[in-house]
Amino acid sequence: MDKALISVQPPKASAPPDESLEAQRQILQLKDTVAALRQRLEGAEASRAEAVQAAVAAGADEIRILRTTIATLRDELQALEAAKQAAVQAAVAAGQSEAHQLHLTIQTLREQLERELFDHKDALARSQQSHQAELRQLHDTIATLRTALEHKHGN
Repeated sequence: MDKALISVQPPKASAPPDESLEAQRQILQLKDTVAALRQRLEGAEASRAEAVQAAVAAGADEIRILRTTIATLRDELQALEAAKQAAVQAAVAAGQSEAHQLHLTIQTLREQLERELFDHKDALARSQQSHQAELRQLHDTIATLRTALEHKHGN
């Protein structure tokens, strides 16, 4: 095709019939060359348009995949955050429950200690009363024996 472009010569004004036929052949060849070049150009443009469409489609696919990945990761992150919050709440509830149980245990032990202290004081008071009564009885016995002895010995 390039050779046809190079070998083209302008037609002469008063050309003999053989030259006119040759010029017409060259014109026809040039028209064929132009048509072939136009066809190649259109094919190249179509290929370029297909490549652009393929690139746009690939980009759209990648965007869709990335958006899906982002949504999945966001959902996982939210699930992890919810699980963390639930674990924190469970730990706080367990801590509060344990503290409540400890308070109840302390209160029970305090009440038991107070009862035992009261019982001990009561037992101590009874023991002291018994001891005082026994001392009075012993003093009375000593006084009675002394009086009996003094009577017996004549004082």
